[in-house]
Amino acid sequence: MRLSEKFQVCGIPSLVVLTSSCDVLTMDGVEEVQSVSDEALQLWSQGKCVFWTRPPSEGEHVWEGITCTLCHMYPLVGTRRGCTHQGCNINLCDACISNNKHEHPLAEYLIPKKHYSLEQIFASVPHLLGPNNEEQIETRTLWKDDVKSIGIYFSADSCPPGRDITSTLAQYYTEAQASRHPFQLVFVSADEDESSFNKCRARMPWPAVPFNAGALFELYFERRADGNILTRRGQRYVSNKGVDALKAWAQGENLPPLSADDFEWWGIYCDGCNVSPLVGQRYYCSTCGNYDLCSACEKKGHDHPLELIPQPKDDEH
Repeated sequence: MRLSEKFQVCGIPSLVVLTSSCDVLTMDGVEEVQSVSDEALQLWSQGKCVFWTRPPSEGEHVWEGITCTLCHMYPLVGTRRGCTHQGCNINLCDACISNNKHEHPLAEYLIPKKHYSLEQIFASVPHLLGPNNEEQIETRTLWKDDVKSIGIYFSADSCPPGRDITSTLAQYYTEAQASRHPFQLVFVSADEDESSFNKCRARMPWPAVPFNAGALFELYFERRADGNILTRRGQRYVSNKGVDALKAWAQGENLPPLSADDFEWWGIYCDGCNVSPLVGQRYYCSTCGNYDLCSACEKKGHDHPLELIPQPKDDEH
C-alpha cells in the first residue's frame, strides 16, 4: 500500500505529522504551518499539534474549514466573528473575543440556512451609498413601505459575465421601478479595491453596501421582508424570466423552478459545441474529467459512458 493511500491523502501539497510511535499527530500539517508559521514545527517537536476543537453543544454551528485566529480551534465551533473589511482574514470564536486587538470592528457571521430578520442580516452595514453618488442612505429604507422582498446582488468589476448581467439587470430594474411592483435591490461588492468598487457600482441604478462593510455577505440570495430566502439563484431567473422575475419577487412570490430545458449551468460550457453557459440537460464524462455535453451533443455519441447531472435545487449552492 502506498503511503498516500494509507493516510488517505486527497490532494497535494499535504503534510502528515507522525509521533515517534507512528501515531498520526495531525493530518493538517500544511494548514497548521499556514496558520502559525514556524511555531507549528516547535509544537510538533513536543508531540503537540496546533489545531484543536471541541464537540458542539446543542444548537451550535460547526464552521468547517474555519480556524480561530487566536486559539486555533479548527473547525471553529459556535459563534464566529470576523472583520467586514476586504482583505482582513480574521476569525474569532466566542472565547477569544475578550482578547481581540484587531484594528477594525468585528461582526458576527450569519449561520448558513438559519432564519434571520433583515435587521439582523444588515446589522453590520452602517448605511448604504446612493447610486452613482456618495449620498448616505439609511439601511432600513430597504424594507420600509411594506416592501415584500429585497435582492442582494454580488458582483465585481473584474468579472466580465458580471458586467453583462449588470447591464441586463439594470434594464429590468428600471422597468420594474416604473411599474406597480418596484423591486428593492442592493449591491454587495466582491472587488479587491475601492476604485474597482466605484467603477462597478457606477453601472448600477440601485444603492450599494459601502466597500468595507460587505465582506460577511457570502451568498447571492433574495429575501422576503420577513427574512426568508426566496432564491439563491436569482441571476438564472433574471436571465430566463426577465423583468417578470423582479415583479414576482417584489410581491414576495416564489418563481416556479426552471425546467430542465431552460436551466442555465453558470460556469459550465459544452465541450462539444462550446456553448456557454451550458443550457438544458447536462451530461458529464468522469473518464475524461471536467468534460460536459449538452443534450444535443450527447445524442451525437461519446467514447465513454456519460452521467446525467441532476438540476440542483434552489437551496443548494
